[in-house]
Amino acid sequence: MIEKDEVVRTADGPMSVTIRHPERDGPSPVVVVYHDGPGLREDIHDVTRRLADAGYYAVLPDLYHRIGPRISFDMAGIGRGPGSPEFERLMAAVGSLDDVEVLADTAAMLDLIAKDPAAGVGAKAAMGFCVGARLVFRLLAADPDGFAAGAAMHPSFCVTDDPDSPHRSVGDISAELFVGFGAADTLASLELNQPLRQELARPTVNATVEVFDGADHGFMFPRLPSYDEHAASTSWDRTLAMYHRALVDR
Repeated sequence: MIEKDEVVRTADGPMSVTIRHPERDGPSPVVVVYHDGPGLREDIHDVTRRLADAGYYAVLPDLYHRIGPRISFDMAGIGRGPGSPEFERLMAAVGSLDDVEVLADTAAMLDLIAKDPAAGVGAKAAMGFCVGARLVFRLLAADPDGFAAGAAMHPSFCVTDDPDSPHRSVGDISAELFVGFGAADTLASLELNQPLRQELARPTVNATVEVFDGADHGFMFPRLPSYDEHAASTSWDRTLAMYHRALVDR
């Protein structure tokens, strides 16, 4: 596996990007990975390693670069919940993300990797977690010609009262989707995400939706207490099969 870091020049300063892809001749299909609220850490880097092992060119941007390079969080502090300093710091970081700015950053990142012969030039895919899942919906709706598949796990901050609420963009997505919800999600409950689930159920949306009984928020990540092996392994199986259909078999 090839692992490297690049710096992308965005309109708001430099953004670090981590790239992982197979060590082989020829280009590999590109998968954009959007991290969750806690940002860049080993669980997220393991996602890109797994994608590279599966034959993909995984590219992971630092979404929080506007408030600091590669900022990190104390996961134990976050676990103390609302009102704790680290949890509030996390929520402030999530609240700093602007979807339009992230999409502009992503475009700049894709322009950079287009110069890498290891990066495939055809259709791409995306994968996101929590707030990163929201960004997957935004990205696929904004670039229907460039993306053929997207995976969104324990999506959060997708339903608001705004006319341009992220869930309303799902109807504009032509790519195939896999979306995994935890039935016991304490941060973004099934009830809260009901409008999103309704949009995903539209007959014009090509989405496979799984609701995992007993799974809480963050079920994909082995280093979190909420890790759910069945939910995570099933989500990986569904996602990799979808990517193969959309990016390899096409």
